Amino acid sequence: MDRKLARKPGTLLLLCLLALAVIQSGCASAFLAPIYLLKGTEVDPMFKKEVKAIPKESKIVVVCRGSMNLYGAENPSRDMSAGLTLLMKNKLEKRKFQWVPYELVEASFDEEALSLETFTNIGKKVGADYIIGVDMDSFQTNLSSQFYQGKAKVHVQLVNVNDNEVIARKSLPEFVYPPTPVPINDKPQVEFQKQFTVKLANEVGTLFYPYNPHDKYALDNDFPER
Repeated sequence: MDRKLARKPGTLLLLCLLALAVIQSGCASAFLAPIYLLKGTEVDPMFKKEVKAIPKESKIVVVCRGSMNLYGAENPSRDMSAGLTLLMKNKLEKRKFQWVPYELVEASFDEEALSLETFTNIGKKVGADYIIGVDMDSFQTNLSSQFYQGKAKVHVQLVNVNDNEVIARKSLPEFVYPPTPVPINDKPQVEFQKQFTVKLANEVGTLFYPYNPHDKYALDNDFPER
C-alpha cells in the first residue's frame, strides 16, 4: 500500500464509501466487469478430470438407447447419438479424439439393455477405447393434443472399454424444453422432436466440456454444423 495513502485514513474511508455507493446504485455489474473479462463465464464440466485423463487420439463412440415404448414420432436414439457425437467432436476438437460413426454402432447393437457388458462388447466390435453411454429412461414430446413440450430423463456413463470399467456416471434430473409449450400447428412433430433431441444432447454434453450456463436455453434449430 502507498505510504502516503496509508497516512490518510480519510482517503481510505472515502474510497470504501465510493465502492459501496457504486454497488448500491445498481452499477455492480459494471464495477465487476473486469473480473468477468479475466475469468470468463464458462463452467467446468462434471467429468472434467475423467475427460482430461483420456489419451489423445483415443477412439470414442456414443451409444444411446431407450426403452421400446418411448413416445414420439420415431425412436430418438439415432438423432441423440448423431447429435451428441457432432457436439463432442466440435467441443473437444483440441483433444483430437477419434469419433466412431453411429452407423457402425447401429449395425452392432443387438442387446436392448445398456449393461457394462453390452458397452464393452459394442466397444470391441467397433474398435472404440471409450464409450459415452446414454440410457433414456423416459422421452416424450407431446404435452397434450394441442401442445409440444419435450421431457426426458437420462442416465449417462463413461466407460473404459479396455479396462471394462465405468469411470464416470450421472443420472440427470428431468430435462424440460422449451419452458413454454409450443402449439402443434407451428411445426411437424418430427421437426420439434429433432430440436428437442439436440437440446437434450447439449444438456448431456455439458458433463464433458466447458459451457456457458447462459447459453443453455438458446434455441437450436438443427444439429450442430459438421
